[in-house]
Amino acid sequence: MPCLELKVAAEPTRQPATRLRTLLEKPGAAVLRRHYVAEAAGQDDPLIRNRVRVAAVLAVDLTNPPQEPEASGPGEGEDASAGEGPGEEEYDGLAASFAKGLEIWVADGARSACVLADASEISGALAMFDAYQRLARYQPAFTRLDQRVVGLTYSFREGMAIGIQGTPSGTEPTADNFFDAISPISEIDDFRAPYFVVRLPGAAVGRVHDLLRSANGWLQENSYPNILGSK
Repeated sequence: MPCLELKVAAEPTRQPATRLRTLLEKPGAAVLRRHYVAEAAGQDDPLIRNRVRVAAVLAVDLTNPPQEPEASGPGEGEDASAGEGPGEEEYDGLAASFAKGLEIWVADGARSACVLADASEISGALAMFDAYQRLARYQPAFTRLDQRVVGLTYSFREGMAIGIQGTPSGTEPTADNFFDAISPISEIDDFRAPYFVVRLPGAAVGRVHDLLRSANGWLQENSYPNILGSK
């Protein structure tokens, strides 16, 4: 059965690649944040609970609080048509002072890393899981596949790739059969890349999918007014 693979860069990107990290690391800012630790059925499995944690985060710069949508008015030109959802997508008044997204914590033995993702990235990760579910739904066809070559991957901007990969080979490649013993999906680490990889059993695919959906649902329900308790 394919496994869930989390590949995390050992060092964070030098420059923020997300609005959430830009705001949280903004010099001289007093940042108020609110978070929700996602939960899902089966998450009590210690093999998964102690390796992955997903938290949804709302953050606002209190030093330079954003203007309410009504204050900016419809005279902002292009962005006037973007405010269809209540507190949803960004308008100019929120661009530099409010952000929402995910903190994805991954642990590998004594090592751990936290990768930040903007809310706009979640849909891509969910689409990957949905594609895998559609593939796995047709069991006769799915079981005829060489499951070592089943692979789907989504890369977050801050340096983590989450993927559903084929079951790793049970035999260690030797000098004589090195390229014969590995599948097209990478089962070896490129020594040039300072990454660490966490592989979880197939049961983790559905559970991490549920964690992302839970966090995404909370973010959709919450926005700038929620972080201050005014909604």
